Amino acid sequence: MRNSVLSIGNFDGLHLGHRKLIGELIAVARQLQLKSVVITYDNHPAEVLQRRLHPRLLLPPLQKARLLQELGVDKVALLHFDEELARVSAEDFLQGQIIGRFAPTAMVLGYDSQFGHQRRGDYAFLQEHQARYGYQLHFVEPLQHGNRVVSSTLIREMLTLGDLAEANRLLGAPYTLFGEVAGGSALGRDLGFPTANLRLEDARQLLPQAGVYLSRVRLGEDSFFGLTNIGFSPTLKHSGNVVVETHILDFDRQIYGVPLAVELLQYFREEKMFSGINALREAMLHDLQRARELIAKGKL
Repeated sequence: MRNSVLSIGNFDGLHLGHRKLIGELIAVARQLQLKSVVITYDNHPAEVLQRRLHPRLLLPPLQKARLLQELGVDKVALLHFDEELARVSAEDFLQGQIIGRFAPTAMVLGYDSQFGHQRRGDYAFLQEHQARYGYQLHFVEPLQHGNRVVSSTLIREMLTLGDLAEANRLLGAPYTLFGEVAGGSALGRDLGFPTANLRLEDARQLLPQAGVYLSRVRLGEDSFFGLTNIGFSPTLKHSGNVVVETHILDFDRQIYGVPLAVELLQYFREEKMFSGINALREAMLHDLQRARELIAKGKL
């Protein structure tokens, strides 16, 4: 992968701003007839740099690497950001991780592409070292959302506040929870609504605002619509644990332990405590009817 075209960043969520940069990276690589490389991380640097802040991930690391490759990146280098890496100077990071490993002919950077101790390795830093190492530099302007830059932080805020529609628009795809199907209490089956309980692939992934969502469930190459509840299921359960449960429409298969991706398409309603099981069942039937009406319109 030497003599490549390279970019570096956290790329959490791979939102439209990231996709703009990745598109430029791939375009420059094709123009120069070189391979494209992205250096990113399998954790959020803020976990180390800001110990009190542990930003939830929008994408598990392996899913981020997979999606980057689906977008056309030839090589994804996943680094683990720890105390040792945080102490590496920008000069040493440039020489070791960037020049030493990939000898890039060109680098494509965004407004927040930074590396090295105290994040000194920014665009201006790379300009200072450009003559020594002989690489080209390409800068990609950020996307704007009103008076704010499109960022992972902005999308986390939207998801936490329940603005799924706008978060999905800025992501360029439905926000997706990844994991595998775990055993549950089977209380939903007793109500006539069997559910697949999702054990997250990465416990650090952000769960959006609690409530009921219309979803699309991906099982390998197959996909199904579903109703996903995120929250405590207060009417039926009293564990105090947040769960992700999906009733998959027109589906009756045993899938315990199977990898599952749950795409959240539309926020329906908040989670609430019902007066009893009958009231809960009535609400679920209403959710199901609403889901089928939207599916029938074919606009999802």
